[in-house]
Parts: sequence; C-alpha cells; structure tokens
Amino acid sequence: MIGKIAKLIDVKSIVTLTMTLAMVLMLTGVFNPTTEVFALFATSYGSVITHFFVKKKDSEV
Repeated sequence: MIGKIAKLIDVKSIVTLTMTLAMVLMLTGVFNPTTEVFALFATSYGSVITHFFVKKKDSEV
C-alpha cells in the first residue's frame, strides 16, 4: 500500500496536479491574468501535459 502511494507522489503527478489546479482557477475566474499571460500558460500547460502522457518510460531524451 505504501509503495502505491509513493508512486503517486512523483514529480509528474505534482506538476500535473499543480498546473491543472492553476488552469481551473483561471478558467473559473478566481485568478484573472492578462490575455498574454493566460495564452502563455495555456500553451505551456498543453506542452507539459502532452510531454508527460506521450513520453515512453524507457526512452532516452
């Protein structure tokens, strides 16, 4: 059980959850950045999420 929890708490999960929470806060209006900042964050969010979910574990980058 502890091993499963330890696997959940890795950099990939922390970054994904943090960026998703930030995106939700921006989309719900809690945090209202300028248009340029939002566009930059949305692009970064898409890039990071895509990289994490299509990257093969045993590939060399």
